[in-house]
Amino acid sequence: MTKNASTLTGAATARDLIATPVAASTRGQPQFRWSQLLRLCKPRVVSLIVFTAVIGMFLAVPGLPPAGPLLFGSLGIALVAAAAAAVNCLIEREIDAKMARTRARPLPTGSATPLQTLILAAVLGGAGLVSLYLGANPLTMWLTLATFLGYAVIYTVVLKPLTPQNIVIGGASGAMPPAKSAVPLCPLANSQRPARMPGA
Repeated sequence: MTKNASTLTGAATARDLIATPVAASTRGQPQFRWSQLLRLCKPRVVSLIVFTAVIGMFLAVPGLPPAGPLLFGSLGIALVAAAAAAVNCLIEREIDAKMARTRARPLPTGSATPLQTLILAAVLGGAGLVSLYLGANPLTMWLTLATFLGYAVIYTVVLKPLTPQNIVIGGASGAMPPAKSAVPLCPLANSQRPARMPGA
């Protein structure tokens, strides 16, 4: 018990990311369930991200957006957002174990391990970037990757420990989905605009 409690102190290192879960105990340890991996992805937050991305696609064209960019773009953004949420849970698992609001999350309870979380984030993030590259366009993929880094690294690792303004600055990542989702449709939108009359 003393050894497990000691892992709650100190900043997480690269080696800690695949260490033993923070609050897992040898007695009554929760069993692994796929639903726990789903919880790591924060599906309610991801659904809001996808919703705003889809709205951006509909605003980018005068009619309905093409099915390909709509489906693959939404899928890719959802997968990368889920990966970012999992990385956030992984990095903050020690803090989550100390807070009443978050101590029941999969990593603090031991129902998911850091290694499982890391693999989950890598698979989801990689699949999402491939979906965006093939189904949307490379620029959308790079913008989504930048958003991932902005949330999982800049916001979670750098801003949150340093300033209470983290949510204001980190909000840039949350504002990106409507803009980046419209990127693959912008050329189409430009081509469908009516030609200007001479002298207009």
